[in-house]
Amino acid sequence: MNKLTVILAILISQLSLGQNCLDVKFKLRGYFYAGTSQADPTALGGFYEDNNTPKKLTPEISEYSKSNALEIVVKTDLTTEFEKGISGFKVFIINKSDSMKELPAQDSRLYLKRQAFFNNQWRDVEYLPSSWCGNSYHKVFIEPNEYWEFSAPCLKGKIATKFRFELFVNDTLTLYSNEFEGSFNAGQLKKEQGHKPVGIMDPYNN
Repeated sequence: MNKLTVILAILISQLSLGQNCLDVKFKLRGYFYAGTSQADPTALGGFYEDNNTPKKLTPEISEYSKSNALEIVVKTDLTTEFEKGISGFKVFIINKSDSMKELPAQDSRLYLKRQAFFNNQWRDVEYLPSSWCGNSYHKVFIEPNEYWEFSAPCLKGKIATKFRFELFVNDTLTLYSNEFEGSFNAGQLKKEQGHKPVGIMDPYNN
């Protein structure tokens, strides 16, 4: 299947579902939430625990990953509804290594964000908010031959480009997904979406 055929199939799928891509002029807040295969024994506790726990790897999902390591795989041909009226696609974190992997998280939000290639460099078009509460910080774990499945929104704007996702694992390891085509607006390089806390149990000002 050539590139044009894939793009047309995605557009037809979006129209049939009555969904649109996001057309915004700010960086989106991080939205990748992951549960865990085992509890973090070093965490303070009291953080939000998401129920999107790793699943056992199936032959179909295994085919998406070509390495025997932890990998991020974007599948824009697997369309879904990101939220009501907003079209999305699937993103997978697949662990085909022989060891359990740990990832840092804030209230189950992974350090995973989208980047756009602009002016010959990769620039963030999403951002990760910071909690002022130490209890928010913990780790999530994924066993060998397990995977996480997420949805990401389709973006549209005036600037055509290629995208990728960046995943911070630790100070010595940052992973990048496969690249994919799309478009965005210049405002997504600077302004953050922002957030207003709704109470003491919401420790985020951005």
